[in-house]
Amino acid sequence: MTAQGIYINVSRRNDDLPEMIEDYSEKFNLSKADTVAEILRAYPKLIAYKHRVLEQESRSFGRLFSNAV
Repeated sequence: MTAQGIYINVSRRNDDLPEMIEDYSEKFNLSKADTVAEILRAYPKLIAYKHRVLEQESRSFGRLFSNAV
């Protein structure tokens, strides 16, 4: 059985990514592959959280100015 692999080709405009992955790997104490996997798994949760926060802020902002006019 052969090992499966995914390779990331980084363009010049994203040349900071290898260093960022290395930094997060050290911070999380994970391999580079596990670090990328953690980030990808956390991304949908981050986006959902961002939408909830924006909704909450928008509702608060609406209440703040509901008596205006």
